[in-house]
Amino acid sequence: MKRFIVIMFMVLLLVVSPLLGCSNSSGGVTNPIGLVPAKANMVGHVDLSTILQDKDLTGIYDKLPKDASNPQTFNDALTQLKDEYNIDLKGFEEVVFFADVSQSLAAGNYSAAIVKGTFNKNDLIAAIQSEAGVQLSTIKYKDSEIYTDEFDEIAIAFLDDSMFVIGMMQPVKDVIDVRNGNSKALSGGVLDTYNSLGDALIKAAVAVPPGVIESDLGQSASEFLGNISVFDKVQTVGMTASKNDQSVALNVKLCCADSDSAQSVENSINGLIGFIGLFMSMSGNQTLNSLLNKVEVSRSDSCVNVSVSMTITEIEDLIQSSNQTA
Repeated sequence: MKRFIVIMFMVLLLVVSPLLGCSNSSGGVTNPIGLVPAKANMVGHVDLSTILQDKDLTGIYDKLPKDASNPQTFNDALTQLKDEYNIDLKGFEEVVFFADVSQSLAAGNYSAAIVKGTFNKNDLIAAIQSEAGVQLSTIKYKDSEIYTDEFDEIAIAFLDDSMFVIGMMQPVKDVIDVRNGNSKALSGGVLDTYNSLGDALIKAAVAVPPGVIESDLGQSASEFLGNISVFDKVQTVGMTASKNDQSVALNVKLCCADSDSAQSVENSINGLIGFIGLFMSMSGNQTLNSLLNKVEVSRSDSCVNVSVSMTITEIEDLIQSSNQTA
């Protein structure tokens, strides 16, 4: 099961983070969000430390269907990770992740994550080498060492004893440059949207690049959803997931060029929800259909909000339903 454990570990590193402060009197590493390069047009975080301490959320893993060879509880999975790699996942506090999604839609790939927490550098490198089946070597970049594979594609640089950046080579170098004051940090609309989302277990903001509807991704979506050209007016998207007692609330905020565009987007979303709900009713998937009935769509000036609240039990039922129909 070691592949599952390490993959889960790496996914958490690369896809989640909270926004926590970290100062350095020597002028080096500061707040992780302040190290995101200006080139990024997507940034996000998940409060990893809070999630890992929430028994309701980690308990979802316990309810998932699993083979007998897999860890049967979340605590068993953490223990196995600790025993095999000497890595305590609960020592990781935050990961700020970022990307240039316009490159992802084209031929490039610009993405990385800044990880903060308690870890042993040698154990971390050994775990990655063991799971990936590669030998990492180091190259010198300005005042830093970067661990990389033989193709110089994957890169890891330790920013201090409690923070490192992992991702593709160029964004890792850019983080080092931002830290050293040689490049500008993220600012403008994406950061403003991110900051406006407030506190959440998970949050992310992205500036929608021009031409998404005409891209392969947009064409694939239109084959299932029909005409989605109205979404071409969406300029930024903000997403949050938060927990209140036994419920998890999901919210998506789509901000458009003007209020008329927002009205069109609101109408299209309501139409899509109705269409998918009808399809789910015909297919007999009552769990998902019930969830769709809880979706609320509202508009404020040029922004459209789509929100839904689910109990932990409903999330578990949805996962079970998805597994049965997969």
